[in-house]
Amino acid sequence: MGNVDLLISVGIWVAGVGMSAVGIEMTINPPNQPRKIWLYRGSFIVLGIAFVGLSIWQFDRADKESKRAATEHQQEQVRSEGNIKYMQGQLDTQNKLLGMIATNSDPKQVASLLAGMNAQHSTLKKDTLAVCSEMEQWVKQRMKKTPLPEIATPTKPTTKEIEAQNTYWQQFNNDYYIRFGPRVLAIVQQFGAKGVDVKMIEQQTSYGYLPNNIIAQLRAFANRLDENGNLKD
Repeated sequence: MGNVDLLISVGIWVAGVGMSAVGIEMTINPPNQPRKIWLYRGSFIVLGIAFVGLSIWQFDRADKESKRAATEHQQEQVRSEGNIKYMQGQLDTQNKLLGMIATNSDPKQVASLLAGMNAQHSTLKKDTLAVCSEMEQWVKQRMKKTPLPEIATPTKPTTKEIEAQNTYWQQFNNDYYIRFGPRVLAIVQQFGAKGVDVKMIEQQTSYGYLPNNIIAQLRAFANRLDENGNLKD
């Protein structure tokens, strides 16, 4: 992208200098032949069109880059909030268990609470399988309640039909990401901390909708965990 922007800037500079040079030349040496007059005019017009066109292109690229950066920043905030909420939930659970242990003098009950506390450390498998099932169920219900706009003639879709489907999928992905994105990313990052290669899934999570093969991978990751949350050999 940087090379293209540099070429556009150089083009704008060349077009501007060229128009100035033509204007100066016409002022110093006014043409006295119709052919020469139209040659200067044509050169000035071509350079002017190039200058305006490149300027519009540069503005459009800058605007798109700004929107892309803003979208990424917003998604990063959502992911961060999701991770924070996930960790807060884990900490709240641990604090409640510790409070119960501190106020309980029965050794058997304390042992039971400690066992429950240990189980809280290994909820990754349960959370992963639960969110996979929830994502599949949400997609089925969403598609049933709000089906994809149809195309009358599949081989010859109209512009309006294409726009309707694009709008549908944009809203679908947005709703999907808001509902599942932060949760899934927090889960995926826990697998990454255990040494599982999750780079591709992390990237896919930022796009929104997770296809069935990704959900199958998450289930496979979960099934590799034992009851204590450790990867099986």
